[in-house]
Amino acid sequence: MLKLHAHQSVAEALTVLNNEDEDCLPVYDQETVIGKITYAELRAFVSHDENPGSISAFKLHFDLGAALPSIKAIQLKQHQKIQNEAAIRKWTARLGSVAVILVVLFGFAWLLFEPINSSYSDQEETALPDSNNITLTLASGKILSLERDKNGIIINPTEITYNDGSKLDVESMQNVSANGVMIVSTPNNGRYQVTLPDGTSVWLNAATQLKFTSGFNDRIGRAVRLTGEAYFEVAKMQHKTADIPFFVISDDQEIEVLGTHFNVDAYPGEANVKTTLIEGIVRISPLLNNTSLAAADPAMTDPIRMMAVAKGESVLLKPNQQAVLTAQHISVKPVDPQYAIAWTKKDFTFRNMPLETVMNVIADWYNVDIHYQDKTTKAVLLGGSIQRSDKLADVLSALSLASNLHFKTEGRQVIVK
Repeated sequence: MLKLHAHQSVAEALTVLNNEDEDCLPVYDQETVIGKITYAELRAFVSHDENPGSISAFKLHFDLGAALPSIKAIQLKQHQKIQNEAAIRKWTARLGSVAVILVVLFGFAWLLFEPINSSYSDQEETALPDSNNITLTLASGKILSLERDKNGIIINPTEITYNDGSKLDVESMQNVSANGVMIVSTPNNGRYQVTLPDGTSVWLNAATQLKFTSGFNDRIGRAVRLTGEAYFEVAKMQHKTADIPFFVISDDQEIEVLGTHFNVDAYPGEANVKTTLIEGIVRISPLLNNTSLAAADPAMTDPIRMMAVAKGESVLLKPNQQAVLTAQHISVKPVDPQYAIAWTKKDFTFRNMPLETVMNVIADWYNVDIHYQDKTTKAVLLGGSIQRSDKLADVLSALSLASNLHFKTEGRQVIVK
């Protein structure tokens, strides 16, 4: 017997129902039936609140399990509408012309004051922030604004270029100390790629800062300091016969790698730091305290690691695992790493994810603040997909249908109620 699953997208369910010419199929969450759905009901869901004959491409990405409550709500509303229309016809037939006028007036008032689930317009659409403020701070302290239409920069031993090969108008790297610290910073909604002198590629998410030396010293290793979120593809390096380690340092954590792909989410103010491994092996250590190394030989000390750290018990992370550091304690769990790096592909896919996590992504992408009238709504679980090209109004409208919550925009604030 054919059946649908809660984790399938609405688009997949529509295809199955259409191709198999099935009028109605059960929806399963693992081995439990959570409802039944028809092709007509799914079509009504994706076209609800849209222009006649059109469908919402955004709603097609939602999980079937997340869409079911909204489909039931639409059905209930339609059923009530039919009952109301039947009642009006009944009273119209019984009453005279005066009664008909009263019924019409009542119906008009009912339409005027009927609550609307989502009320967004193009005029209310929050404008995206200007991404021109992606900056590069040179070792000399000079700050450069990086061009908006470029995707990233390449730090070479002798020069700095954009990814397309065009050069930045900066002083020769040959005149910069190898231990000079450089910084790339992205604003809200600004993302950028940086290729470090060793060939390591780093994708920086919004509101992120990456510090590194202008030239990595093979005697002391390679190190960067991260505030925010970044995806790393670390290049392997050797000195004589030994591999040169690569360190990523963030608040309360150090990651040691030899050559691997991983994502680090270390925004300030968050309750934990998340490290997701896609390929290779990394060692993660919580940092317990800091002690200055001011007396150390500067020539033998990476300025990014100028603090000697007392480390707690470290863990080795394997592919498809995520380490979560909370209050100097590291827990490890299996994950689908593609969710963690979806932001690098300009989309965000979520499965059984709390509303708060989804809204944090929306706050980052659209540069808005989220306010919850009821804190318990943060735990509502959702499934679906968001693309950065979607309008904020469309995203909030679809989330409203999927969660039965209401979203209101006031300036750059989104109120969840």
